[in-house]
Amino acid sequence: MAKTDYALGHSDPEIERLQIQAKCLEGVTRRLVFDSGIRRGMRVLDLGCGVGDVSMLIAETVGPTGAVVGIDREQRAIETARARAEERGVSSSERRFRTTLSKLA
Repeated sequence: MAKTDYALGHSDPEIERLQIQAKCLEGVTRRLVFDSGIRRGMRVLDLGCGVGDVSMLIAETVGPTGAVVGIDREQRAIETARARAEERGVSSSERRFRTTLSKLA
């Protein structure tokens, strides 16, 4: 494992654990999003977005006039985030997920 790899990996059980953890912390995370000053219409970059839980909470906050770009180096996490956002009905104008900054252009 390279020094920059996520220590817990991205296996199915780990992805599921991350989603459960995010659900448990959702209230605190919503409060942090609010307290950080994120508001409707803003454009937000979520670096290290993982499977997209925080990105999707931010997308709810910024609404259809805002945008969220989630960046993660792990392709599997990005694919999971995209699928979950689509399942939740988060519009593509409110969120985009990428594996590297160079792929944003």
